[in-house]
Amino acid sequence: MKKILLLLLLVSTSVNAQIFKDIFKYSTVFGSYTETSPLFTPEQYFVTQAGDVINITPETSNDYTISFGIRKIARMDYENRENRFYDGSEQNMSLSSNIGSVKGLEYLFQFSKGRQQGRDFKSERYLIRYIADYWIAKVEMQHNGLICLDYKTADLRLRLPIGKKFSVSAGAAVRTHLPYGYSPISDYLDDNNWWDLAYDYGFQDIGYYIDYDFDGEADEIDWYWLNEDGERIADTDLDFRKNDYTDIVTDYNERELDAIGILGTLSFVVGADYYYFRDKFWLHSWGNIFPKHQHIYGDEDYSYETFIGKDNWLDFNYGVVFGWNISKNLGIFTEHERTQFWDKNLVFTKIGINLKL
Repeated sequence: MKKILLLLLLVSTSVNAQIFKDIFKYSTVFGSYTETSPLFTPEQYFVTQAGDVINITPETSNDYTISFGIRKIARMDYENRENRFYDGSEQNMSLSSNIGSVKGLEYLFQFSKGRQQGRDFKSERYLIRYIADYWIAKVEMQHNGLICLDYKTADLRLRLPIGKKFSVSAGAAVRTHLPYGYSPISDYLDDNNWWDLAYDYGFQDIGYYIDYDFDGEADEIDWYWLNEDGERIADTDLDFRKNDYTDIVTDYNERELDAIGILGTLSFVVGADYYYFRDKFWLHSWGNIFPKHQHIYGDEDYSYETFIGKDNWLDFNYGVVFGWNISKNLGIFTEHERTQFWDKNLVFTKIGINLKL
């Protein structure tokens, strides 16, 4: 009995080791740090009601990005390895299509954080994809801190190859997401004055009269503002709304959206892919449409369906990669991808020409 158990243990260990080896074969663990000088910002000044000049030029620090992760993504025939090392900035167009350079398992786990143009951000993308002859499965989580896109998706489809270059697919995708389309501040201002929100955050306004012609009568009324510590931070309502109230609105929207929580949508999806490659000419195009949706998780009062008044809005993404070596010395190329999910619109376009002298 002991010999049998020992044999089973050895077989199990061998099988697990082989599975582990197959999963991580050809994968790459990477990490990088990039720092650059920020864009030049011209000096900006604000003149107060009392005639004081204040330099309000925002202080800018160097932009930087820290990235690390692990990836196992097979490059398409038209994708060249631009660098000897991965740094996390690579754009693999094939990740958005429904075909890959090889069948089987591919994955990407990447985390980035940094600062761009004075704005701190954090971005994450975790993707696992398996492509078989007649089906496709993909699980993805993406948080893009630069454009405020945050969602998770599980996509399962049947796939029908038509010849060697074309294929179609159809199935369903479950996507979890924030309550896109809903603006808490707009809802608030339907029933409240804008300054009521400032009072809620501890700010205080004090009115004063302005006599432009010095005739002893008020020509205009305005307000200066104090923060929660009693410090004067703005001389007019306009000054306050431009320089302080925006932060209040941002914080209020984030707080209210967090209170609503995550929503879930089940969507029908149809896709098509075309891939042709030769050394002198290649074309890779794909498209996915999500024409029908059903709210399945979270507060339905804040679903995108409720916001637009129908469940058949059109989400989609498509892309095209084109290259043509017209002659030995002349070549042109194009890369274009667009994604529209809910009220978020992402566009990437690259067009170029190469002339070898």
